[in-house]
Amino acid sequence: MEIDRDLVQEMINDFVGTDYVIHEFIDSSKYLFITYKHKEFYEDDERGRLIGPGPIVYNKETKEYKTSGSGDFVCGEYFGCLNEDQEQTVENLSVEEIKNNILRRKFVNDDDIWNLEHILKKVKGDFNSHLTKNRNYNLSLHSIYCSENTDSILYFENFWIELDLKYEVINPNEIVLWKKR
Repeated sequence: MEIDRDLVQEMINDFVGTDYVIHEFIDSSKYLFITYKHKEFYEDDERGRLIGPGPIVYNKETKEYKTSGSGDFVCGEYFGCLNEDQEQTVENLSVEEIKNNILRRKFVNDDDIWNLEHILKKVKGDFNSHLTKNRNYNLSLHSIYCSENTDSILYFENFWIELDLKYEVINPNEIVLWKKR
């Protein structure tokens, strides 16, 4: 199928900005979804993700291009179209894979923190924890992890030491984790 790549890139520029480029094409029976990615960040780097805007949609029947929002896939016109032939899988990464992803992108996503905690909970059992906000820290550069389990604070402290990343233990139940060096 031939699409107008120049038009799609122009739509991306207008819709989300010139820092994004065509990434991949996802085919469904009625539509072709054209995703985009940030020029400077890896696909799995949260700094390049956008919340709200969805992919560009090409309607195969009408030959029209349209911008979409994330709501269109939750309860709108495109609900279920992206996963017509795909099974939903939860990615269970190992500690080593998480570590390698962080080192490759030179940045820690909040998902990395939750994946590491998920691994710890398999060993230690379930406990309450959350990320919190503090006006004294830039949340694009820091995550503040709070846990009732003091072992989890030590776990993150040791992991950050291993990655040679900065951190600050605020109290036995709270640690500030720098996302990059």
